[in-house]
Amino acid sequence: MTSVLIAVLVGIVTGLLQATFFEWIYHRNWLHRPWLPPQMFTAHTLVHHQLCKHEDTFHVHEEEQEEALSFQWWGGFALVGLNMVPWVGLGLGLTALGVNLPWVAFAIAVASTIFVYYLAYEGFHYLMHKPSIPWIESRGFFKFITQHHKLHHIHMGKNFNVVLPLADVLLGTLILTDPLPPQKTSPEAKRIARRHSRHNRNRTSAAPETGTEIELPAPKPSHTEAS
Repeated sequence: MTSVLIAVLVGIVTGLLQATFFEWIYHRNWLHRPWLPPQMFTAHTLVHHQLCKHEDTFHVHEEEQEEALSFQWWGGFALVGLNMVPWVGLGLGLTALGVNLPWVAFAIAVASTIFVYYLAYEGFHYLMHKPSIPWIESRGFFKFITQHHKLHHIHMGKNFNVVLPLADVLLGTLILTDPLPPQKTSPEAKRIARRHSRHNRNRTSAAPETGTEIELPAPKPSHTEAS
């Protein structure tokens, strides 16, 4: 019984540490990089971040701003499953070698902790952008992580954690204040976001697009091109 309790406690700590580092890696390398699937980068970086970039637009008031506010319903199960692959493999390997450890209790504790962390991510992120539960939003910790996340929207290479900024501290991406003066979300940021928004795509899917992409600069002509 004691060994099971120890396994559960170790699993909770392990799950919490794994969750904060996985959140950092996933947020930085998938939500802010145009990897597969590209829809994740488009919805999160090109739409969500641009429409909620500064203080004047951080709170959600328009339909387009709700894009990437939450993951799909199956997202939590998929992320927990992905995180558990190495632990299940290790447990099966130890069992095959005859090592008698309460790895099932450990694995359940890790999975449960990561899932609770995911629920906290979803809930906190939603309330940050769309406040609706004052008794949570008035708490000091929630105010701290909300400010932490606001800085991430302004400086996308900083403050990747949403729930527990431990990985930000240890990996050198934590900032506590904005060195720049307060700004407003520019019309250009809103234009880029609405251009990539699924709401706009749904409205214009049957019509040819007339705009011009400007996110990337046009290549300079070579010296051999005719003038």
